[in-house]
Amino acid sequence: ESETLDMSMEFGGEGLASLSMDERATLCNMATECSAKTGICEADDVTVEWLTSRREGADVSMIRQEFVLPDVGAIYGGGVHEIDLSQIRPMVAHPGNPDEGVPSDPTNGAYIDEIGEVPIDIAYAGSCTAGKDDDFSYYAMVCEAALKSGLVVSEGVDCYIQFGSKSVKELSMRMGWTETFEKAGVKLIDPGCGACIGAGPGVSDDPEQVTVSAINRNFQGRSGPGKLYLASPLTVMTSAFTGKITSWHPDVFL
Repeated sequence: ESETLDMSMEFGGEGLASLSMDERATLCNMATECSAKTGICEADDVTVEWLTSRREGADVSMIRQEFVLPDVGAIYGGGVHEIDLSQIRPMVAHPGNPDEGVPSDPTNGAYIDEIGEVPIDIAYAGSCTAGKDDDFSYYAMVCEAALKSGLVVSEGVDCYIQFGSKSVKELSMRMGWTETFEKAGVKLIDPGCGACIGAGPGVSDDPEQVTVSAINRNFQGRSGPGKLYLASPLTVMTSAFTGKITSWHPDVFL
């Protein structure tokens, strides 16, 4: 945190090209969790495509001219850190302390395959952090796989998905995802601030309840008195069907 405190974090490199604008928005949103002032992604072809799809008659050359890119050999106050995306494994952040890890990775959360069996009471997906178009496509993919295997949300688990915006809700209906969610036993919540600030459905009401959630923060008491693990959209949705914290893979329900 000493390298990021009150600074702006810039994300770039080859791996960035594999991230959609939705995923980049989440990345920048979460920069504040390491005490950064903000997060910025380098503009590239993905940025151009996203902007032109939303600006009728947009001039691509003019858009590119407006990009502000880092100079070659730029010096960064916090240094340059390389992350090999191919080495990333599914992780969670421990309840009340996103920085608590395990011996193999003591400061950056915990690998799911090292935390043992963690039964859950609530699975909460969506919100501003994980309620965008891409996220909903992931939720639908997991639900479809579960239904294909004859599964619905695990008994004893309340599963919620909150739309990140009105447009996301409309997309979900057009794509048939909303119907899929309902068949799977998921409870849908309209856009707005919800369990992330301790409001509405999905908030724990008992200190012993365990939640796995795709919201952005899990400070103690923020979303009720229970224990809240932060996880990816795929992990949250998969866990809803297994009844315990479970990472996604294509054969998880077979």
